Amino acid sequence: MTTTNMMTMPTTALLDGDMVAHRTAYITSDIEDLPMVLTQTLRAWTPPGCTHVLVALSDSRSNNYRRTVYTDYKAQRDKLEVDADLAAKLSYAKELLEEDDFHKKYVPTLEADDLMGIACSSGKAVAVTLDKDLLSCPGWHYRPQYSHTGKRDENGVQGKVTKEAEIIYQPEWRADELFYKQWLMGDMTDNYPGLPRVGPKTAEKLLRAERRENWDALVLATYEAKGFDLEYCLAMARCARILRTGEWSQEDGVALYDPF
Repeated sequence: MTTTNMMTMPTTALLDGDMVAHRTAYITSDIEDLPMVLTQTLRAWTPPGCTHVLVALSDSRSNNYRRTVYTDYKAQRDKLEVDADLAAKLSYAKELLEEDDFHKKYVPTLEADDLMGIACSSGKAVAVTLDKDLLSCPGWHYRPQYSHTGKRDENGVQGKVTKEAEIIYQPEWRADELFYKQWLMGDMTDNYPGLPRVGPKTAEKLLRAERRENWDALVLATYEAKGFDLEYCLAMARCARILRTGEWSQEDGVALYDPF
């Protein structure tokens, strides 16, 4: 396990409940064993030193506030067909996580990512997920150990690669850079396109050629140079933006990102 910063880490962990449910459903052979596997997963995903564990759950995609600014956000996922056995396990895992025993965190129109982003950027909790996009929020992060299918060797054998758990402190400047890169590139996994023919290297080159305080103007100028207007530029920003502290309140809801 590696640690990237020696600042004091919160003792509260906020876990990505959506991902926990999917991982549990995927690795469970017999649905009757799912409660046990879920408990094991939650324990394995709890960062060392954390004594209080909460689970963040997303609202439905159809009720996600990002759909109000870009209707196609994650729209392709609505059409995905899921194996019936896996779907049953996933439904059961989510049902268990929604019970009070797991101290769930849920806010209408928000994703689990937003809840974790708000919590970690406020310094109140460690965000626990395998989703690299969360690193666009400053604060403490924990990436649990996991295994995935590796490349085939010279004999054509495909093995497993295990990545060790990692504790990360993400400074604000680095989190901002990742957000602006995502704003420029878009994310086809989430079905918002960003700018055509702008990938990680191009986005990084654009940002590093300009001072950080000028990045908003730079991104807008780049969108306009490719024929897109302010409305579309802001829609891409709001799809890319994982909420941080101060960007949501119970009274006013989401404060949509608008630097202009």
